[in-house]
Amino acid sequence: MICLEILVEEPSMEVALREIMPNILQGRARYKLINMGSKGKLIKGLPARLRGYRRRINNGENLKVIVLVDKDNDDCRRLKQKMETLAHEAGLTTKASANGHGDFQVVTRIAIEELESWFIGDTNALKKTFNSLRGANFPKSFRNPDNGGTWKRLHRFLKRNGIYRKSYPKIEAARKIAKHMDPQHNRSPSFQSFIKGIDACL
Repeated sequence: MICLEILVEEPSMEVALREIMPNILQGRARYKLINMGSKGKLIKGLPARLRGYRRRINNGENLKVIVLVDKDNDDCRRLKQKMETLAHEAGLTTKASANGHGDFQVVTRIAIEELESWFIGDTNALKKTFNSLRGANFPKSFRNPDNGGTWKRLHRFLKRNGIYRKSYPKIEAARKIAKHMDPQHNRSPSFQSFIKGIDACL
C-alpha cells in the first residue's frame, strides 16, 4: 500500500488533517503528517528533505510526498513555482510538471489564504461544532472561502455569535471543527484542489 508523507507548516494544520485524512483516504493508503514548525522552516528545509525522499523512492519505497503551505500574503503563483522548482532540483517529478503524463512523486498545494478558509468552506461543520451557529446567518462572503479566508475573519464571525470571545485557539478550534468536516461538500477551491492531489496519488 502506498504511503503519503504530508509536510505541513504548523500544528493546527497537522491537528486538522489528523481528523480529516481518514475520511479522505477511506483505507486506500497509509499516511504520515510531518509538522515542520513554521512556513519558513518548511521552505528552508525542503531541499534536503526532498533529496532524502528521492533516495528512499529510488530504493523502492512506495511513497508520494505532499507539500502543503498557507498562502498568507505571498503571491500564489510565485509560492507554487518555488515549491515546484525545489522538487525538480531534488530530482523529483511533481504532479504539475507531469501534466497527466507519466508518474510523479510530489504534489504541491496551497491553502488560500489559510487553513481557516477550509473551515469557512464547510458551514455545516461549523454548525455541528458550535450549537449557537445552527440558527445563525452566515456572511455572504463565506460562499467564497478562498477570498480572504483567514483565521481573523472566522474569529470575528464566531465572536459575534458568542464563541471564543477573547482569543482564537487555533489548535483547539482546528481539532473540533475538522472532526465534522465533509471532504466532498467543501466550498473552498483550495481544499478541493488538495483532495484532487491526494486522489491523483492513489
